[in-house]
Amino acid sequence: MIKLSNYSIILFAILSCLFSCKNTPKNIIDDANFDRDHAAIHEEMDKISAEFGKFRKELILLYAEGEKNPELALTKADTLLDIYNTTKEKYKSQIKQNVTTSINYLKAELYYKLGNYEQSIKKLKKEKYDSGEHAAALAANYVKLKEFDKAKYYVEKIGPGFYIYDYALGNYYETIDNKNEALKIYSAIKANKEIKHYAYYPLAVARYDELKKEKPQLLNEIYFPTQNPSFEIADSDNENRTKIFDMVFALPEAKNKGVSIVESPQTNDKDYYLIKVGKNAGYITDDMIVEFTLYIYPKDFTMKYYDEKNNRLMTIEEWRNSR
Repeated sequence: MIKLSNYSIILFAILSCLFSCKNTPKNIIDDANFDRDHAAIHEEMDKISAEFGKFRKELILLYAEGEKNPELALTKADTLLDIYNTTKEKYKSQIKQNVTTSINYLKAELYYKLGNYEQSIKKLKKEKYDSGEHAAALAANYVKLKEFDKAKYYVEKIGPGFYIYDYALGNYYETIDNKNEALKIYSAIKANKEIKHYAYYPLAVARYDELKKEKPQLLNEIYFPTQNPSFEIADSDNENRTKIFDMVFALPEAKNKGVSIVESPQTNDKDYYLIKVGKNAGYITDDMIVEFTLYIYPKDFTMKYYDEKNNRLMTIEEWRNSR
């Protein structure tokens, strides 16, 4: 899964590339050799991406410094920002706006850590973003300032459906001593196995367990989501799923068939993926006529055939020999 807070950064890099293409000399644009133009575009994209990669590494180091010495990290962040603001280097200039946005958010996190909530708010509002993670961060600051109406306003600005919205809302209800509403929200999160891969999921379960106690300790803060590039908001199984689809489609028995992952460790609390293969072509089809079932174990990507008639698992070789 793509981290939402980084989506604007990725999008900006692409748009920057497109912008640079618009400023390509006219003789290149008008040239009939499309392949050469296409290669030039990708070369520009690669250079922007490489420069952005360098910045991400520097940002990760700043976050690491912030864990040990927030004041020093703030100073280093200003120095890095000055470099990008004064640079005349082409590719550094291309990512300047995203660098500014990322560093302002980093500084907002550091000020929050230091208890300087007004400065944290100032840095967040400087970017003029009032939804998603920025809204959650603003709500976190306003709770610390005990401005609960503003905190609630920004919790709603996070946006229902955004990954952190429900958890932040539960946090907010705790801060205003509304245990029952918070418990309802955490209970719903806990029951939703589809979101177990999110980093906040175990936090919500822990809050549920705490609020079920006779004398629970209520939170006095809202979760402030980090934008540290090294922090994953979700333990996504996209990589596993891609590998599984490749494995199954490589089977001669699955040629021109439909393949559907109907269970995963995220949803079944087991150590396997359950895959159905049927007559309809494509990846997932609701009306697929199932022809056979497979189990794949992500620990070592062992694949097994499920013999439904005898309720047993077989190796692929055993299955083929039994046909």
